[in-house]
Amino acid sequence: MMHARLGTDLVHSQPIPDKVALSARREAAPLLVVKSHLSTTDLDELLPTYSRLYPGATLKPLSGTAFRCHFAVTSAGPVSFVAGDWDLGGRVEAAALGDRYALVFGGEGSGDGEVEIRSRRLSITPGKQAALFVPVRPANIRMPVGSKGRTVTIERSALEAHFAMLTGHASHGAIPFEPDLDLTTGGGATLHGIVRLLREEIERPAVSPFVRPRLFDVLLTALVTIPRHEGLRLLELPPPRVAPAVVRRAEEYIAAHAGEAIRLSDIVAAAGAPARSLQAAFRAARGMTPMEFLKIRRLEQARHMLLAPQPETTVSGVAAVMGFRNAGRFSVEYRKCFQESPSETLTRGRASALR
Repeated sequence: MMHARLGTDLVHSQPIPDKVALSARREAAPLLVVKSHLSTTDLDELLPTYSRLYPGATLKPLSGTAFRCHFAVTSAGPVSFVAGDWDLGGRVEAAALGDRYALVFGGEGSGDGEVEIRSRRLSITPGKQAALFVPVRPANIRMPVGSKGRTVTIERSALEAHFAMLTGHASHGAIPFEPDLDLTTGGGATLHGIVRLLREEIERPAVSPFVRPRLFDVLLTALVTIPRHEGLRLLELPPPRVAPAVVRRAEEYIAAHAGEAIRLSDIVAAAGAPARSLQAAFRAARGMTPMEFLKIRRLEQARHMLLAPQPETTVSGVAAVMGFRNAGRFSVEYRKCFQESPSETLTRGRASALR
């Protein structure tokens, strides 16, 4: 059956050449947020937007010709969050979904949606059960009257590049996820929480340029490690050992770019090793992960800003600029690193400026 074939393609994928796909391509940090909203009773008016988010899918009224929908999209980089309120219901049919993965939730207060994927019938139950749609697979959804769909879609190239970055292996074909996802416990509940957190962050009017890239990495990692699929065995294998030079290259890159919105994939590209191998080597050599090392470099830059303050410098402002979402957490991390609070450093910095 299709699942077995796709799974076999992935499991027998070939290692990525050192100088090619191991250096997962650098993309611009997904900082630009684009929003759109449409309320319509005209199905044809919605179709262009809908087709971009769900390539290969067709949208139809639930029954007869009556149709009414409120449709909102927030996109950032390769990820789009979609909220669809289907006042009169609707049906989605896809003989083969195009180049996006789609994780479909039920909105609060709505009834169960019905999903059919590869002849399997599933329910989308708010807060309990979600469905994961995979490119190239057929899929059908029935949205009852009054249902509220909440979906996150991810460009296929971005998710599969992240899988390759973590494992050192390129997937041959789409990642063959199992379609059902339990949201009430374990990894499913964790993934649901990560989706909500990123959704909230991209809605904020102002946010540090460091925050969104980090959360995007968390989301992509959760997506390739939590839902069941055949390729998980590649993540369970011991990571190949790498030379000490890999750690040195990663450190040099982090030191040179700590003030930028870099992601784990950028560090992996600079080091020239799979993420899991780099992380294992970094722990062995430095007792921490590359991202923890990056946090220390950013704390050092924050210290420099506090020791040479401008008149408008504040601890909370420095914390935000350096990518810490919570000023209290920043203070805890800062004290752990420098044995004094950031406010004490700022006071000394202001006193030195007056001399």
